[in-house]
Amino acid sequence: MFTPRELQNRIQGKLPPDAAVCIAFSGGLDSTVLLHSFARLGFRMRAVHIDHGLHTDSARWRDHCEQQARALQVEFTSIRVDVTGIEELGLEAAARDARYHALEKELRAGEYLLVGQHADDQLETMLLALMRGAGVLGLSGMQVFEPFASGALLRPLWDFTRAELEMWARAEGLVWLTDPSNDNYALDRNFIRHRIVSALRERWPAAAQTALRSSQHLQEAWRTLEQLAAIDAEQAIEGECLSVAALAALNPERRRNLLRYWIRRRGARAPSTRKLAGIEHDMLAAGPDRVPCVGWDGWEMRRHRGRLYCEQKLPPLDTELTLTWPTHTSLQLPANLGALRISPGAPGGLSAAKLPATLSVRFRVGGETLQPAGHAIHHKLKKLLQASAILPWWRERLPLVYAGKQLVAVGDLWIADEFAARDDEPSVSISWEQRPAIVGRDPNV
Repeated sequence: MFTPRELQNRIQGKLPPDAAVCIAFSGGLDSTVLLHSFARLGFRMRAVHIDHGLHTDSARWRDHCEQQARALQVEFTSIRVDVTGIEELGLEAAARDARYHALEKELRAGEYLLVGQHADDQLETMLLALMRGAGVLGLSGMQVFEPFASGALLRPLWDFTRAELEMWARAEGLVWLTDPSNDNYALDRNFIRHRIVSALRERWPAAAQTALRSSQHLQEAWRTLEQLAAIDAEQAIEGECLSVAALAALNPERRRNLLRYWIRRRGARAPSTRKLAGIEHDMLAAGPDRVPCVGWDGWEMRRHRGRLYCEQKLPPLDTELTLTWPTHTSLQLPANLGALRISPGAPGGLSAAKLPATLSVRFRVGGETLQPAGHAIHHKLKKLLQASAILPWWRERLPLVYAGKQLVAVGDLWIADEFAARDDEPSVSISWEQRPAIVGRDPNV
């Protein structure tokens, strides 16, 4: 049976008694029970309400939540979010992503984010994962405790059922909101809740608690797989890259396990089984002169010189663009490429006298040549880039600095010999601020 005291007993060891907590407060039954319980237990707390703006009553819901928090003398914050990506992710997933992104930015250092998910939610999550064909991690559902933003996330109601929470809330005379979309069976979770879980309970009344035990077994299995991946990673992960040779040496099961582990470490979502199979095939089977690329969920994986790179998808860039650069100001480059700035330089920089007041910046079209300072002859830019291990997918994105039709510099990588300062001549240098990671891990490979 649920009571605040029983809740306190079950979170011992998971939440320090002096912890600062932030409650994700939607105004529904679960978060209302959470808010009132922790207020009675005397924790330092505040409430954050996320307004998705998806319903005409969302402003009224926000006001209700604020009144509830104020009545308990709890600090209250409301955040309005824009829900995007609905076509790609679906409404539920897109709203969840927007909500957690906002909470991630809102959470203070060392603070615990408390969310109201309970045993029935865990059962629903596991059933949804089963229908998606999820692996061990997905089937294990939600975890009671996990690192989050600059603090941690805790699900204190994890092993209580919704019926237990509602029984206590009614006995205490609490008032909560009911979202009418909960009855929309077109949403997968609602269909699972009303049509599947209710039928399961008729046959197995303790279905939610039983699912919790399975969840714990699956999470234990997942931790074991993570430990195995960490062992394999010691030989395979090189900085932010993954060795193709080390990956190929593993059996298929361990190979896929390591790929998922490394992808998550890079900050991306693990791809679907089909997409992962495509990654595994393309990255291992392509010829050594190829640079295969596989994309998913805003990320891309590429192979170059025996290593895999997993990076966020590059934004579009108009390579025919010409930018005018008055050299007394910095130049913001497009497509998240950073900025260029002219600064007083040490000996060996560009001749201040030879540079015009206005330069232009373009991007590669092919055929460019450059005689780098200190070199006796001109080189094709393509050869310079290859010799310096500039990653192929960045080569068309390097800012080429021109004075009229003459190539002055390639970002902050090379300057043209004819524009180089001589002896004690006053010089300047080009700084490329926020330069992306354009160089391969080992230029000598």
